[in-house]
Amino acid sequence: MSDADERIEELMRRFEIPLQQFATRIIGDRERARDVVQETFVKYGRNGARSTSSSAEPATWLFTVCRNGALNVCRKEKRMLFLDEELIQSREDEQPMPFRHIEQEEASGFLTRIIATLPPRQQEVLQLKFQNDLSYQQIAEITKTTANNVGVLIHTALKSLRRKYAEASKDFLPFEPRTT
Repeated sequence: MSDADERIEELMRRFEIPLQQFATRIIGDRERARDVVQETFVKYGRNGARSTSSSAEPATWLFTVCRNGALNVCRKEKRMLFLDEELIQSREDEQPMPFRHIEQEEASGFLTRIIATLPPRQQEVLQLKFQNDLSYQQIAEITKTTANNVGVLIHTALKSLRRKYAEASKDFLPFEPRTT
């Protein structure tokens, strides 16, 4: 096995699942997302390995190509889905206790619903930052914006999520807390 083949296998182990999650969120279909990720690695083998130096971090290249491929799939279908609640709810839960499953499903569903109220661009940068641990600069390159804009998008999204969470939490409080 050549060094290039070993490098691609290493990158697949590291990035295949995060790329698939990212593409699934954009496309809304796990199988088509898998195809996009496979195509991303094929393109990396053909072009990306040459365009990134051996010491450079290829995450930006991979996420950019994956994003473009996923958006192309959506354009072909003339629709864009950012969250597929059926897909999220159909995932198997590894918790053996039924009450844990219900609690986790309610919390996940709640978080999914409030995140889904954000604009798609904010959802995308949150996923890249918190699910894939990419830097603002990497996210900026992937989304074709500036690092400052990424910071503003994340700040605005988190501020909105905090506000929406606080509003929703009021509905669950049995009494108003006293302030002294």
